[in-house]
Amino acid sequence: DACNDLTTAFMQAARLVRTANPTFAFRWHPKVKDEVMRECFECIRHGLGYPSMRNDPILVANAMNWHGHPIEEARTWVHQACMSPCPTTKHGFQSMRMASATANCAKIIEYTLHNGYDPVVNMQMGPETGDPCEFKDFEELFQAWVKQAEWLMDILVRTVNLGRVKDPEFYGRPFLSSISERSLEQGTDAVSPEGERGNAWVTGFTWVENADSLAAIKKLIYDEKKYTMGQLVEALKANWEGYEEMRLDFVKNAPKWGND
Repeated sequence: DACNDLTTAFMQAARLVRTANPTFAFRWHPKVKDEVMRECFECIRHGLGYPSMRNDPILVANAMNWHGHPIEEARTWVHQACMSPCPTTKHGFQSMRMASATANCAKIIEYTLHNGYDPVVNMQMGPETGDPCEFKDFEELFQAWVKQAEWLMDILVRTVNLGRVKDPEFYGRPFLSSISERSLEQGTDAVSPEGERGNAWVTGFTWVENADSLAAIKKLIYDEKKYTMGQLVEALKANWEGYEEMRLDFVKNAPKWGND
């Protein structure tokens, strides 16, 4: 555990200064001391929005498995920009904000409960994963959710990859390239993906809504059988109008991310 007195001092200073920028990231691992975690939780409890806590063992393994970083480089990862983990090495870092993609991931559970149909824009968006009212158990619902998630991530990653390939053609950076060690060695533009392992740089917002929704559905519909899936779908169509008691049940009487 590399945490020390300076780690604690940073967290305490953040609570005193209460600035939105710069933000902090915290590389969590199983051996972090309780007193350090308490400092992190205090920052979050004060509504600062940071530190952004990331699972260090998973991100190191991810950098090695998906992006080919050797373990020595993978262990140097930092948050690039807001929350994109990149090694700080010549072939690991990204010299600027490259092509990226962002998604409202709450749509995943929404599409799961509507067979891929988007009730907001009134058109079929995701794959048809089945009428949720016909799912026999939670596992069927969850597998439908997985298919919707895979569909969305596939779109995001393919879009990012295309953008990365076309970046040098439209958005070359001569000055940045002149001070980039990798660019000078290779004779390529700084925005070129050549020689850079990088990462996918896909940002998903509203992830926790998926976990909370799935947990509530599992408990109230499949485990306790207090409501039917049909009742839930109808309540969603009505935006919960006329279903206030049911809405509060889903809000207050179901597990939530981070409260167990």
